[in-house]
Amino acid sequence: MEVPLRQRQSPKRAVPFFSNVLVRRTGLALVTFILLTTIVSLQWLPRRLNVEEGKPAPDTITAPKTVTYIDEAKTAELRDNAARLVEPVYDPDISVLRSSLDELERALSVVRDVRSTDADDKAKAEELAARLNLSLTASACEALVALSEEELVELERQAPALVQEVMQQGVREIDLPEIREALGQRVEKGKGTAEFKEALRSLASTVLKPNLVLNEVETEKRRQQARESILPVEREILQDTVIVRKGDPVTAEDIQKLRALGLLQRRTRWTAVLGVALMVLLLMGLSLAYLRILAPRVAENDRLLTLLALVAVGILGAGRLFLLAPHPLAGYLFPVATGPLLVAILLDSRLAVLTAGELALLTGIMAGSDLDLAVQALAGSLGGILAVQKVGQRSDLTRAGLFVSSANLLAIWGLGLLAGQRAGAFLTSGAVGILNGLLAAILAIGSLPYLESVFNITTPVKLLELANPSHPLLKRLLLEAPGTYHHSIVVGNLAEAAAEAVGADGLLVRVGSYYHDVGKVKRPEFFIENQLLSPNPHDKMSPSLSALVITSHIKEGLELAREYNLPEVIKAIIREHHGTTLVSYFYHQAAETQGNVQEADFRYEGPIPQSKEAALVMLADSVEAAVRSLVNPSQGKIDGLIRKIIKDRLNDGQLDQSDLTLRDLDRVAQAFSRVIAGIYHPRVEYPEEKTTPEQSNEEGSENHAAQHKQ
Repeated sequence: MEVPLRQRQSPKRAVPFFSNVLVRRTGLALVTFILLTTIVSLQWLPRRLNVEEGKPAPDTITAPKTVTYIDEAKTAELRDNAARLVEPVYDPDISVLRSSLDELERALSVVRDVRSTDADDKAKAEELAARLNLSLTASACEALVALSEEELVELERQAPALVQEVMQQGVREIDLPEIREALGQRVEKGKGTAEFKEALRSLASTVLKPNLVLNEVETEKRRQQARESILPVEREILQDTVIVRKGDPVTAEDIQKLRALGLLQRRTRWTAVLGVALMVLLLMGLSLAYLRILAPRVAENDRLLTLLALVAVGILGAGRLFLLAPHPLAGYLFPVATGPLLVAILLDSRLAVLTAGELALLTGIMAGSDLDLAVQALAGSLGGILAVQKVGQRSDLTRAGLFVSSANLLAIWGLGLLAGQRAGAFLTSGAVGILNGLLAAILAIGSLPYLESVFNITTPVKLLELANPSHPLLKRLLLEAPGTYHHSIVVGNLAEAAAEAVGADGLLVRVGSYYHDVGKVKRPEFFIENQLLSPNPHDKMSPSLSALVITSHIKEGLELAREYNLPEVIKAIIREHHGTTLVSYFYHQAAETQGNVQEADFRYEGPIPQSKEAALVMLADSVEAAVRSLVNPSQGKIDGLIRKIIKDRLNDGQLDQSDLTLRDLDRVAQAFSRVIAGIYHPRVEYPEEKTTPEQSNEEGSENHAAQHKQ
């Protein structure tokens, strides 16, 4: 039996019963259980009469008794108005003024230091902008440098006085822009050159800070007192008073009166609620058991468990809204298949089948034990899962909607035939089934990006979007570091072929290869593949500095990955694709010129690859660069070089945590050899012919015409 290169062993420790993980999962299970039970059994819980605000009353309703109630809407309105009239309370902070003056003093000191240098005015302005810890404009820095000594002395006198005068009057956060504007107008009206006014206005405005702090506690206390000062507005309803007449529109006031009379409640069927609770408990228990078998990755991840619970609760919650509609076909419009579609794309297809069965069952119970609705929901969900096995782009979800529609249509017509429906009902219910599938696709397409982002899940759809050459970061790589771009494309081809050979994620490997060297766009000229005709800057640098520049592309790549919101799996490949390998060229150069050098100073920071995908990118990256440097490459030379590089990485410990086996490495070498043979195949050398410029133009035109004919 073959064993991975790394055996993940960790000492077993007793887990406390009330560990954080157990508490979180218990809480999640409890919340999910309560929500599902409530949603499914809502028809047996206390609910309103069949009256809705704005719609005609189905019957005339009179007050069965005399009651006095509080008009909550009017009371709340009056109290909110009283609270709104209370002015916010601000407390002065005397330390802010001192801080601003100190900051101004430091800035003026820096100005004097910079002005005393021998540099020209432009260099002084740039140095001043770099040293000042203030957000001054370039023109302000230039004005400070251009001041005469007398103007600088006057600036040192006026600026603190002006800041102190303004801030002693009190500055609130909301008034700060207006105060700065007034300060600027005041300076403009004063004496002095344009440079002096610009310097004074910029320095004084920049150090101004709010020194009146909102006292939220006191403000809220006074507003609460204002609310409490308003007495509740009481209303009285006399017995036999007509609340609403049949056919009249129901108003918000009518709803409030009916609630006060207790006419919007009915008895709870606790036995039905208990039955739903037992069914939900059973399905949740089965789900947890199957999760450990079908999807252990999900079972061990609190975030993914939360996602699964959210999908179930969200779908059934939406279903409850559909079932509240009075039309009998509204329930059949409810797109149950949205849930299984999302689970199949985000988590696991087999888990999606389990989800489809459970959601269909709960939907049938929620609709009053409607078997037809449960069958349609199950059929549509299974059809949708079948369609998303290989999603190439988000538009493929539209195809899934058509699969759901087709499955719904067949299920509805089959059930209709069993029930002996008429032809007219066939057409109506069939149209509802088709609309159901389209609605499922629309909801899945709309919610998928948000779920991907919130739960940090990288789906094949997301990876395909990142692989698009029009992605801003890839376009930047192509334009700023074209050699690196084309190197990354070849690495992607190599790594994807190797991934398919060893059962890794080929799409992830290919996309990760595209971005693995993206940090080189910061300094493309320092990397050989981008040095077409330009001199090599490393010729004028020390080996240690060159190694530092080379290795820094990992950190810079991660910064760009964060800037462009690349997924964590891509960041991992950027971080790990060099592992802790040695920058051997500059290490040996340093050893020859400097003598005793530390090997650790010439290694990448790592970590070493933690997955098969990162390890394959590392190997493909090394192989592509090495093969490209071969002179007169032959298949034998290429094969030998590939296996040497893999062996060196293995002996260096770079593959210890990647889960690649020795058999996998042999397959990787074969895949690399096959792809490289197609890239670096021998080409026919064309004989040179002496032609005149006119002949060359004529031949080019003929070839161009021939290509069009072909």
